[in-house]
Amino acid sequence: MRSLIERFYSGSPLKRILTVVVLLLLVSAVSTIYSFYNLASQLKVFNESGSYTVIGFENIPEQRGYTTVDEPLKNALAGWKTLSELSQKLLVEPDNGKPRSLADEVASHDQEIIQAVRKFGSLDLQYFLLFASPQLDPLDTRLAENYKKIRSVARFIAVYHRRFNELYPDENSSFIFAAQVRLARLNDLTSPFLIGKMITIAIDGIALRGLAGLLNDGLLSDAEAAECIESLNSSLILDKPMRVAMEDEFIFFKHAYGRLYSRAPLAMWILETYYGEPFEQYQKMTRETFANPDFRVELNFATTNPLLVIVFPNFRKANSQAQEKAAQKSIMLATLAHRLGREFSSFDPLSGQPLKSVQQGDKLVFYSVGPNKVDDSATGDDILLPVDHDI
Repeated sequence: MRSLIERFYSGSPLKRILTVVVLLLLVSAVSTIYSFYNLASQLKVFNESGSYTVIGFENIPEQRGYTTVDEPLKNALAGWKTLSELSQKLLVEPDNGKPRSLADEVASHDQEIIQAVRKFGSLDLQYFLLFASPQLDPLDTRLAENYKKIRSVARFIAVYHRRFNELYPDENSSFIFAAQVRLARLNDLTSPFLIGKMITIAIDGIALRGLAGLLNDGLLSDAEAAECIESLNSSLILDKPMRVAMEDEFIFFKHAYGRLYSRAPLAMWILETYYGEPFEQYQKMTRETFANPDFRVELNFATTNPLLVIVFPNFRKANSQAQEKAAQKSIMLATLAHRLGREFSSFDPLSGQPLKSVQQGDKLVFYSVGPNKVDDSATGDDILLPVDHDI
């Protein structure tokens, strides 16, 4: 050590200055690398679903402190548990261009599936308050359900809906669509943040594609159509606005950002200095998405801040999908009501005006004017019922 000090002072002043500068740069580089390593580790923790504890819908009432749970609620949640187990066993994933299907052994479970769907679909709306998130705890690692499981059950129910109609053409199958609506709303209530809302949008899309396929193939009776109208009405009324999900997400973002800053302050300071203050960017994108009267925004995530890009999903695209699904629900309502000869007031959620319609052959086709609010006669960005009926 002494020899190193002697060598340092034996050099010229310029050499000593350069040595100090190099050492400082080396220390800074090591500190920066270590700080970014810590940041990457924290991001990995956020993105790993294994770090979460899953409650399960059937355990939520007890976990929330509801000691008295009546028989209808118990039956509905038992139905959910059965469906979640059977979906893993009987749902065959797409292969070589083939759509999702049911395994051959489904025949031995038909009655079990039907009873489970009836029980879950009978979940009364009065119970939904039991599942509503009482408060937003951004640091809570408990999730109501595994999102992959929820989406799998939604697909399983939609695929089985067609099988039921083919097996029992004289039976009313609207209870199956009601179960899909219940599942979407239940997920909406128990998942306060954006990823949960995106899964809800996906469930709505699965249900609509299945119902549109049955309608187009003549597998939906008038009685079924009438009850599906009621389910669609409740779905639209109880659908949590996308803006609420974004406000909840912003609460989580602020807490997550604070945690990252405490674990990797140097890396966060560098990112903030270079890319700007992320809270302001986040709020700016939210304002542009929801307060823009023309809806003329790019769907791509319009930020260069890597934390916003990595940690959070593309909420502009999610908002666009939410608008599309809301419009398709309204279109399906109008289509079914027209088929039954009912008087109805159609509503386009994108324009705030009645839905447009055009005669195509022997059918009256309803459509939304789409994000640009320009009537393109059911072409361009105008929104119609789903044409891809694969689940």
